[in-house]
Amino acid sequence: MEKKHTITLRLSYDQFAWLGALCRRSKQTQSAVIRSLIENGTVRERITKEHIHIIRQLIGESTNLNQLAKQANTYGFFAVAERCEEMAQRINQLIKQLKDDR
Repeated sequence: MEKKHTITLRLSYDQFAWLGALCRRSKQTQSAVIRSLIENGTVRERITKEHIHIIRQLIGESTNLNQLAKQANTYGFFAVAERCEEMAQRINQLIKQLKDDR
């Protein structure tokens, strides 16, 4: 899309600081952030390395959960019930950590 129009924008110190924070978190230019706000009403933060690490941990936990489900089908649920509760708590912690960061 061709960009022909230029605007001048005056911001207070707090607004300018907020724009700078949005730019740093989204790793976008000021122009890109403002365009995103105009088009979508929001600016989405990029996924950080920490978030990727948590997501990989969730993938590992889901693999373990599938193994527990297989064991439950073979030996009965009560044989793996305690491990299932521990796994559910761990998954809830990881999801809460992701939500808190976002």
